[in-house]
Amino acid sequence: MRFRKIDTQLLNNQLHKWEQTNHEYNPIILLSPDTLRDMPRLDEYKLESTNNNCTGMVGMYQGYKVFSDPTMGYGEVELR
Repeated sequence: MRFRKIDTQLLNNQLHKWEQTNHEYNPIILLSPDTLRDMPRLDEYKLESTNNNCTGMVGMYQGYKVFSDPTMGYGEVELR
């Protein structure tokens, strides 16, 4: 079994950049269900399981809403 880890420091840096340039609103975080499974624990979970191809809000990460998008590939993260 291959161990995968999400680079949360890179995500945190991107969120910080967003805050510096987009003061008027907070981003939402979009990622694939596979990426979501490898993310560290979210602050709040909206679903019991993230193993399916769910869509919609699944929780919060550092105060930002996290949405699952099954059309995205593993490791892709989008701030919108």
